[in-house]
Amino acid sequence: MALTVMTLNLLYAGAVNPAGSWEARLPLVLEVIRQGAGVIALQEATPPQLHDLRHALPEFSVVEGPESGHSRLPRVFQRGKGPRHGEHCAILYRTDDFTASAGSAFWLSHTPDSPGSILRGTWLPRVVNWTQLQVKATGRSFTIYNAHLDFLPWAPLRSAKILRRMLDSHWDGSLQILLGDFNAAPRSAAYKHLGAELTQTPYPPLVDAWEVAQERVGPEKTYHGGTGRLRWMGRLDRVLFRPQQRPDAVIRVTTLTHHRGNIYPSDHYPLLVEFAEDTDVKA
Repeated sequence: MALTVMTLNLLYAGAVNPAGSWEARLPLVLEVIRQGAGVIALQEATPPQLHDLRHALPEFSVVEGPESGHSRLPRVFQRGKGPRHGEHCAILYRTDDFTASAGSAFWLSHTPDSPGSILRGTWLPRVVNWTQLQVKATGRSFTIYNAHLDFLPWAPLRSAKILRRMLDSHWDGSLQILLGDFNAAPRSAAYKHLGAELTQTPYPPLVDAWEVAQERVGPEKTYHGGTGRLRWMGRLDRVLFRPQQRPDAVIRVTTLTHHRGNIYPSDHYPLLVEFAEDTDVKA
């Protein structure tokens, strides 16, 4: 079977944003989720939002993962009422197609195994939720990682180094897919580190699905602030993967610009990636 994945920064329920309230946005979120993705990575998800999604999407299993932890963000930077215990980087998968065989979480800090730990010089704990999925039809397996990197200018590169090191430590030769909101421009040092051939490691670099896709649909930029007007540094939201053993591994990447009037699913556009059938999925 072909593998289709999606990443979406959900925008937490209490946010004050032009995209609309969570109650107004929920129907649009459900519409984009039903675009055909088998696996979906959500950032900024809160318990009430996950409750609503579980109720509306019985065909999906939800790997919530732990909450990221308490925020130290100054009030001046807060966008409405944020979640008390941080965000979930939740992973949804179609129950008819996949089973979860393993999984855990780590934090983008100097102590990744310490729940709620914070990278020095930042205000928010950042959690990476991951799960290994097995394709029911073939028995083949792959691993999904869901990340939300910090937005402070000095944080993405430090986070990317931790992220790359942790993914390398999990490497077994099977497909790894890293989805999320990277809060970094495509040519940033963080992005380059994730995609670099590192001399100190034998592990392959991560490949950006957008860059190698046979077809790209929709705008390259994904952040629009809830207004539909694209801005910021470009593609904040990405799907990276490894290994790439065939040039046609990615059939199509689509930036979904779905909205209804002034209401959008989020302040980010969802990114939908269609991989070729059985792309480097290990038996």
